[in-house]
Amino acid sequence: MQTMELNTWVTIWLGKREGLVKESTMQGYREAAAMQILPALGDVPLADITEAVVQETALHWLREGRADGRGGLGERTVRRLVGILKLMLRDAAKAGYTVHTVMDIRYPPAEEVTALRVLTSEEQALLTQHVYLELSPKTLGIALALHTGLRIGELCALRWGDIDLAGRTLTVRHTIQRIYRRGEDGGSTALLMTTPKTRTSARTVPLSTLLLPLLRRMDPGDPEIYVLTGKRTPTEPRTYRDYFGRLLQRLGIEHVRFHALRHTFATRLIESGADHKTVSELLGHASVGITLDLYVHPQMEQKRRAVELLGTCL
Repeated sequence: MQTMELNTWVTIWLGKREGLVKESTMQGYREAAAMQILPALGDVPLADITEAVVQETALHWLREGRADGRGGLGERTVRRLVGILKLMLRDAAKAGYTVHTVMDIRYPPAEEVTALRVLTSEEQALLTQHVYLELSPKTLGIALALHTGLRIGELCALRWGDIDLAGRTLTVRHTIQRIYRRGEDGGSTALLMTTPKTRTSARTVPLSTLLLPLLRRMDPGDPEIYVLTGKRTPTEPRTYRDYFGRLLQRLGIEHVRFHALRHTFATRLIESGADHKTVSELLGHASVGITLDLYVHPQMEQKRRAVELLGTCL
């Protein structure tokens, strides 16, 4: 078996993956290799990268993996890095450079899980009222996020041709993200429009009766116009996030991430009695488990009602 260090194999591996995956995924591989994997293990022979070595590396990333030296990486990030490293090692084994072994990498229990905040009913009503009073392409995006659960990248890529007012549906066909491209002279960023992140993310969502009047008022009659700009050029997620943050401040609403609108959409559906499978498909998740784990958290009032039900059994 030929001896090869990881840094040599990664160069070969990245070349083999080129064109087989989406550009955004490819860029993620490059960044993971350049920023974390190669600095930690680049000069280690493939045959010496055992489960113990990967376990130690994962713990190092959790404790002090940040490039700026200010602490560790989040567990989700480390799990992604380990997943990419395992993929590299698996393909190296297929190529005959090492022996494939199943690695069981463990992670310390999380001390605290911070749930993404859901907008209160009052906050949601305040946002909705603002949309009706100051309807524009930007405010229409807020209403769409609250009533369809679209991710911000999907919303930025949405064109009027993706909306069927007669059929009362919206189809998610693309997403926009800004990616970092590393080059010999440093790096640069580029705005990239791609297909949705997973097969299930490409989906058709029914439009509620609350959205239809707003959409009909704003419909430009040109399928190539982007919904959030009213032009044939899109806005990018960072720009729209900044707008959303300023709007919350203007309305006196406690700051939340834009993703909280998607979280609110899912939670309101569950509170209204929608089944988890339907909510999962509306969100474009690969499984119901993802929906339950990430988005659906009973509010205190729901918990209180559940506990009170015990009284009916006594």
